[in-house]
Amino acid sequence: MPHTEQTALVNGRIHTPLGIAEALLIEGGRITAVGTTATIGLHCDTRIVDLKERAVLPGFSDSHTHFVAWAQSQETLRLGDCRSLDDLRHALHAYAAEHPSPVGGWYRGHGWNQVLMGGVMPTRHDLDAVIPDIPVCLKRVCGHIAVANTAALRAAGITENTRVEAGVIELGEDGEPNGILKENALDLLDRCVPNLNDADLTRLLQKYGAQAAGYGLTELHSDDLAMFGFDFRRSQEFFLDAARSGVLPFRLRRQLLLPDKDLLQDFLSEGWRTGDGIPLCQIGPLKLLCDGSLGGRTAFLREDYADAPGERGVAMFEQGELDELILTAHLSGMQVAAHAIGDGALDMCLDAFERASKQRPMTTRHLIVHAQFADDAQIERMRQLRLGAAIQPCFVPSDRIMAQERLGKERAEAGYRWRTLMRKGIVLSSGSDAPIETLRPLQGIHAAVTRTGPDGAPEGGWIPEERLSVAEAIGTYTWNGAWNGQNERRRGEIAPGRDADLVVLEQDPFLVPAPDLADIAIAMTLCGGRITHASSELS
Repeated sequence: MPHTEQTALVNGRIHTPLGIAEALLIEGGRITAVGTTATIGLHCDTRIVDLKERAVLPGFSDSHTHFVAWAQSQETLRLGDCRSLDDLRHALHAYAAEHPSPVGGWYRGHGWNQVLMGGVMPTRHDLDAVIPDIPVCLKRVCGHIAVANTAALRAAGITENTRVEAGVIELGEDGEPNGILKENALDLLDRCVPNLNDADLTRLLQKYGAQAAGYGLTELHSDDLAMFGFDFRRSQEFFLDAARSGVLPFRLRRQLLLPDKDLLQDFLSEGWRTGDGIPLCQIGPLKLLCDGSLGGRTAFLREDYADAPGERGVAMFEQGELDELILTAHLSGMQVAAHAIGDGALDMCLDAFERASKQRPMTTRHLIVHAQFADDAQIERMRQLRLGAAIQPCFVPSDRIMAQERLGKERAEAGYRWRTLMRKGIVLSSGSDAPIETLRPLQGIHAAVTRTGPDGAPEGGWIPEERLSVAEAIGTYTWNGAWNGQNERRRGEIAPGRDADLVVLEQDPFLVPAPDLADIAIAMTLCGGRITHASSELS
């Protein structure tokens, strides 16, 4: 009987739960042996990859992202470098000159941040001065706020009389919409923009999936349903086909944004539950967006914003609505991932989970996504409810200045408590929230370990007592991601019987100075034993 095709990685620094090994053997998409080259059991036809002392870790898992939106954002107007309204206007003008016929008849962009633009928000008038007759929608970096020109407002039927539940349509001094839309008000614009067709989606998946693999990613916990017009059936068919055809270069665990009871019940009636699917494409949790963003002042707080007295943000649900959604999912066996940035939103989530737990014990590993602001009492409630947290380490350097403006120094520095959460027994898995932050896990690891930005500021790190060790930070992108994704028996560490989801690094992160962690190059990525990325030296 012929041998099953084997791949061996040899002469490396392979990090396992039992220490550093030299070699490992892959067969049938799984790790079958770990040890030395002499002991792993090579066949004469085994494919051998000489690592030349490169480091090997479990493949990186991003615990919360928006992959399709991130991929699309790579091809729309990107505004992250704008430092003034003039910069934004010039960027829009240059983009329109290069793209005289916008896709779908709309100009779209992403990434502006008024904090970096002198604190001044753009309005429809700024966009009208550049493009008066074609709809324009430019989303803030957080994705929770957008500015639209007059043509876009007209296309969406937005007037001074338009009202949206859990949404804000700002009015100018003239009593007319000024173009700034927040939270659910963005849906009015999104509905007017044609959804991507399957061919466009496949192209994005192929092109930018390869890029994600080049970052060492083997799994994405991704919230993409809005990009399909909340059509679960179409989105599930698309991703399953992509997985079966070999187009999907990573494992996709789908976080399903089903924001009302009707959509949730429709989904549940199909018989799908968390964990269903195929190895490369699984149903993940019900995603609930419970508040907005700190930068947009839509994160729901217990107390007023320091820089906007009288404002506490936006609660996306009434407490009764949230209770019902979480209870329905919980009793159905669905995992829940609840977005809560503000401490007020976290209170609402904890109340809902506690009420659900009284009807059935908390055996499902529900998650708080972000968990940016949690006091000791809230953390203790999370522990008692056995909730995990999907955090974003890159928010720390990005939010540092803005958070202190929004909340004041004392309140801001009581947030982003990654080490405290971990010490209290909360399982932390890390992600990017891309396109909000970079999709590169090593940049997230750098941020978690140093609590600084790429420029090294602030010296010593922001709130340094909340820094994670290198091992802890890597764990949030590996085993912890598998645990919070309910796949800890299959992934997250290098051992016989585990899926061969691996990343090969040019340098060992345990041996380089902490400031250099983000600069480590990815030499190879394997998902289920399949090589999805390889440098020229290892290809």
